[in-house]
Amino acid sequence: MRLLPPVIRSGINVFVLFSALVLTPLFALSHFSAGLAGMLGSFADNYLPRPTLLNNEKRSRARAESRLREQRVLDGRERAAKRRAAAAGNKTVGNKGRRILQRGAGALAVGWIPVIGVTADVVSLSADYADVCGLFATIDEMSAMLYLPESSLYQDNYCDVPEQGMEIIMESAENTNFPWLMEGPS
Repeated sequence: MRLLPPVIRSGINVFVLFSALVLTPLFALSHFSAGLAGMLGSFADNYLPRPTLLNNEKRSRARAESRLREQRVLDGRERAAKRRAAAAGNKTVGNKGRRILQRGAGALAVGWIPVIGVTADVVSLSADYADVCGLFATIDEMSAMLYLPESSLYQDNYCDVPEQGMEIIMESAENTNFPWLMEGPS
């Protein structure tokens, strides 16, 4: 028991001397060195109950950078998905356009035969209307991906109600004066 007070007193003396000779110059130098201040801040953050301002700043900066990285990754994924959708839409548009041209060429080739030509035109017209509506749907989808504030081509052209759209086309064809009908016999 007699030995305890001198050991405690020696321990306090060592701590005071250590603080005076090591920690005080170290803290003074940390004002001029960001690396040393960071090292002391990391030590304090790991071993003391309240973190330093520098470590709080580092943590908040790391969280902000992490959120930016996550946002960049999400943006990249969204751009890649849009590229894939655009490539698929491009292929669809090409196929539908090719079919429209092929049907038109076929109808033109047999158009000179009286009954077969009219039948080919009617069949071609309804199939063309369906393909054009598909093209309008693809255009609307791509416009939505680009955030373009346009009206819906699909609905504006009666593609959502094809019977009504075909009736409008037929009425328009009946009321149109074709130049070859106006010419008299020569």
